[in-house]
Amino acid sequence: MLRTLKEDSNELKDNSRDRITRSILAEVSYGFTERIAADVFMSYVIQERTINQFGKTDFISTHGLRDMVLLFKYRISNPRDTRQNLMIGIGPKIPTGRSDFTREDGIILSADLQPGSGAWDALMYGFYNRSFGFRPSMGFSASVVYGLKGINPDYFNGQSYQFGNEILAQLAIVEKFTLGKQIFDLGLTLRYRHQGEDEFNQRAFPNTGGYFLFLTPVTTYFITSGMSLNFSADLPIYAHVTGTQLAPTYRFNIGVFLLINKKNRIKNLKF
Repeated sequence: MLRTLKEDSNELKDNSRDRITRSILAEVSYGFTERIAADVFMSYVIQERTINQFGKTDFISTHGLRDMVLLFKYRISNPRDTRQNLMIGIGPKIPTGRSDFTREDGIILSADLQPGSGAWDALMYGFYNRSFGFRPSMGFSASVVYGLKGINPDYFNGQSYQFGNEILAQLAIVEKFTLGKQIFDLGLTLRYRHQGEDEFNQRAFPNTGGYFLFLTPVTTYFITSGMSLNFSADLPIYAHVTGTQLAPTYRFNIGVFLLINKKNRIKNLKF
């Protein structure tokens, strides 16, 4: 949900517009060896934008498959060391989603309302986690993803559009505990996101990009050793946008995790 209108880091008293995004995400992971694995991320999105001004309502809705991500990962740390895990990864974002939706009058919708980007991106990934020696049931993790965005050369009648490069970083701490025979994880994550300004025909596009900081409480319930439910909420604690933009207000997430071990290969399915 995006309903908070901001100019730089200042919140504006304007409730005339909002954005609602609903996403269904699926992640499939496959371990080729103890060190090498690959992840595939796919998603379907429904986006709605409403503007109420001068007694009129402008409503736009789009939906469709988003771009697909293929990430190859390599474990640097010793696979037999269960106390810690250090991984790096690299891969492409493949433009599988549509980026040519238009209004009824034939004018193309803004790029942020399109399910896809129409561009190939390069992604770089790093991840580290470790359990605490004084408390094995507690651990922390850190991850960073850098997205080098490509250019959509056919955004509108041969014009180009490029989203700003993006950095996603997070620090998390998790504690495992039991309630009777039930096993839970409780965690708290600090997430940072920086999005550079977009470019339209190689020129900076106004009112795009910014810095965002979120606090995310997470609860995981382990139904079995290979299946769990995940619940989390993204709560914005700081946002500094370029120009005037809608900033995130809140987001809720529900996930299902399945683990399949077959012939010494690990397959993870997340929804």
